[in-house]
Amino acid sequence: MGGDARRCTVPSDTGSHRSPVRTCVGCRRRDGQDVLLRVVALGDPGTTRWRLVPDERRRAPGRGAYVHLDPECLQTAIARRAFGRALRLPAGSEVDATAVQDRVQQRS
Repeated sequence: MGGDARRCTVPSDTGSHRSPVRTCVGCRRRDGQDVLLRVVALGDPGTTRWRLVPDERRRAPGRGAYVHLDPECLQTAIARRAFGRALRLPAGSEVDATAVQDRVQQRS
């Protein structure tokens, strides 16, 4: 892994809050879950396509993956195919991250 994964611009402050600590699938830094965006995958019936959707309230059922609201973290996670592994999607699945990209762009 190169130095690209460490360019996250979101300040890390894991010790200053009481929320559970999670790892960003993009930059691999640990942070409080209140700083990260939870992402879940919804499957399209009868296909191998999965749609990644932001879970702002952190209440959606199933596995979740966490990413900083930083475009670099998100692009790194997509390039590394980290969401598929973190969410334990079947190998060879098509992943659509459009909704998550839109959410991150709104924030930045």
